[in-house]
Amino acid sequence: MKTNNYQFLSLCLCIPLFALTGCDNDSFGEPFGTDTERYDIPLDTKSIEVNARGQKFAFNFYKEMAGKEESNFCISPLSASFCLGMVLNGANGNTYTELQEALGYEGLTNEEINAYAQMMQTELPKLDGRTVFMNANSMWIKDDFQMLEPFVKTNQTYYNAEVYNEPFNMETVDKINHWCANKTNDLIPKMLETISPNTLACLINAIYFKGVWKMEFDKGDTKDKPFHLKDGSEIKVPTMKQQATNYYYGDEQVSVVELPYGNGAFSLVLFMPSDKKKTSLDELIADLDADRWNQWMSNLSSYSFDLYLPRFTMESSMDLTDVMRTLGVKDAFKSEADFTNISTEQPLFIGLIK
Repeated sequence: MKTNNYQFLSLCLCIPLFALTGCDNDSFGEPFGTDTERYDIPLDTKSIEVNARGQKFAFNFYKEMAGKEESNFCISPLSASFCLGMVLNGANGNTYTELQEALGYEGLTNEEINAYAQMMQTELPKLDGRTVFMNANSMWIKDDFQMLEPFVKTNQTYYNAEVYNEPFNMETVDKINHWCANKTNDLIPKMLETISPNTLACLINAIYFKGVWKMEFDKGDTKDKPFHLKDGSEIKVPTMKQQATNYYYGDEQVSVVELPYGNGAFSLVLFMPSDKKKTSLDELIADLDADRWNQWMSNLSSYSFDLYLPRFTMESSMDLTDVMRTLGVKDAFKSEADFTNISTEQPLFIGLIK
């Protein structure tokens, strides 16, 4: 196939974390689903290692985003790791090494990484009958682009990727947007506006989560309360109130509370500075890593207290290319990229991560 010098892949992450956007209507505790006993996903030694590596990537990814975004944002490192995991199966040479190291997977084989991703996508939806966790992957391939069969088969097997061959016109844009809307319960109705004529494939991951609080918020207790912004100013916002026993940890720097959903397999963890005069939120985030997080989680204790939580919704659309470059992924965005396990048609590189 003869094309321009610029032929690229687009990676799209559909991440409507309903638990975060749903702190208004049906997060007050209207029941759905059925009660199920909590269990932990059984991990062997290698899966534990992959999980720990993925946790390292999650905090690096989050901190880089926090450093670049001035407004509120919503991201899912899990979604990014699944989507980039599919891409990793098509990379070679230094392109592969940079992607592997950015994801924290150095020293691991593709088989180990893929098997872990497959297990998580299988097990996470089964953890709690009172929550909904859905993960979906798709590969959209331009009609005249020849993608190598082993790459397609691997991502179908381990990531359950749906494969579509399309002309990449506006009708394709509509189909992709419909797919994203369908997989996210219409929370993301429009993922793309257009497709560049140089785009040869789109790899998409969609994650949808919905949960009911284990300890309900009483809708009648929601009142306008002061909320202190990062710059020190104060506004009034609708604030939910909960009188219950929850898990809490606090020290001179941070206050942490864990709010479980359903049977407790999933939870929302909130943290803020204990004293903003001594430690800012930016400082907390800059020092956050897997070790510090695990220290917070291991020191949570059960307390009865009044919790006030602002109602909030959050929407964000971001180009994640610069974040991945900062994490060390450079060749993948250049014409020198080595994606020879995706196609023999070169040069081929990543043009967009959204």
